[in-house]
Amino acid sequence: MIKIKSISLLFLVFVFSSCTQNKAPKLDDIAHLASGWHGTIIAKIDQSYAGWDVEIGDADNDGNNEILTTGCPDSRLYLFKKIGKEWQTRMLAENLAQNFPGMGLAVKVVDLNHDGKNEIILGTGQETGDTARFYVFETDGSKITKKISVQPGCNKSSYTHDFAIYDLDKDGMPEVISAYCGGGEIIRYDADKRLTSIEARKLYQLSGSGEESMIADVDNDGQVEYITSNSFRAGKASVEIFEFDEHGDLVLPPRVVIDGFDGKKCFYASLVIGDVDNDGQNELIVGWKRKQNINKATVLGYRVSDKAVPIYTFANEDKDLDMAYFEKMMAVADANNDGKNELVISTRGDNQSEKIASEHLGYVFLYKIDAERKIHKTLLVDFNKDKAESSWLAVGDADNDGRNEIILATGKGDRTKKGTSYVVLIKKNNE
Repeated sequence: MIKIKSISLLFLVFVFSSCTQNKAPKLDDIAHLASGWHGTIIAKIDQSYAGWDVEIGDADNDGNNEILTTGCPDSRLYLFKKIGKEWQTRMLAENLAQNFPGMGLAVKVVDLNHDGKNEIILGTGQETGDTARFYVFETDGSKITKKISVQPGCNKSSYTHDFAIYDLDKDGMPEVISAYCGGGEIIRYDADKRLTSIEARKLYQLSGSGEESMIADVDNDGQVEYITSNSFRAGKASVEIFEFDEHGDLVLPPRVVIDGFDGKKCFYASLVIGDVDNDGQNELIVGWKRKQNINKATVLGYRVSDKAVPIYTFANEDKDLDMAYFEKMMAVADANNDGKNELVISTRGDNQSEKIASEHLGYVFLYKIDAERKIHKTLLVDFNKDKAESSWLAVGDADNDGRNEIILATGKGDRTKKGTSYVVLIKKNNE
């Protein structure tokens, strides 16, 4: 009898210890927030990168938004769902790169076959060197219920850089265009109505690496354009804007090309599009990195017509923006729920991945343009560099309370190895 009690007591101690060790820390333990903001850690993940992309959307078609992330090194797809007052973590898939280490690099929620129900699309990064994979999933919120994938022969690159989604041929179903890191292929994906097959074809070959893919009315003429970053080449980075023809193919050559700033050639360009000054017109926001091994960022806002004219300077060779890569790390949205858009930028400091020394700042900034067109910069989040070096972001109503949040997926250390990362929610206090 005494022996049984002792074993039971030891078991209880073990269970308590395990729960304590696995308990997620408080946000104050990993980050300092700006005054007037609060937040929470949604999840602690046993990956070096919780997400190279973050998406907010109704992935399981229950009428409420969820958070999706995809990261590395196990190339997983996570869904985070708020049930009552608690956040639940659900791993929907792993080893999507079908090799270790591998990456999930882009994830979006979209009704791909126009049947009234959303699907998930996901693109991988192949650390072992084969061609990036494109997936379409359906989910009930707990597991994947349908999966199709393609590894197109027209693509020779290993890393997916974002998805641009639009009904280009006006058949009632959106198509997906992605840019690829490595060879610079621009690939278009067309799914059939029953989601049984995906056609992939190359639209264009960039001269450098495809580092971004967006479809938007960037010049405010009532028609959408395709915008990409042709980068990762010394002195040759450019932002290229293409028109579409009646079939949804690119009109060549690009109509507008921005190849640096102030006569300076650059190594890299990041971009985002939106109405950052709340005048009813879209602006093109470009983050320029002049030299690969010098961590300074210049962030400019352009008005685009027959050419691109810079009208706002958010940063000028700013070291606070660390490695100056901002793919899927910039958003134009109403992040503070004041009814007006702001520009939100997170920073990247993972020199173990890029072999470039960095400060591991782990910053998140908010830039706001006031009525006099002056720019105000606020440091929203300062991550503890021992906990997080980088973060990727999305802005939207992730917890379905009618107000926007900023969702951050952090990264730290060697992306080819497991580690510890976090999914974090921050929100402006009610006033």
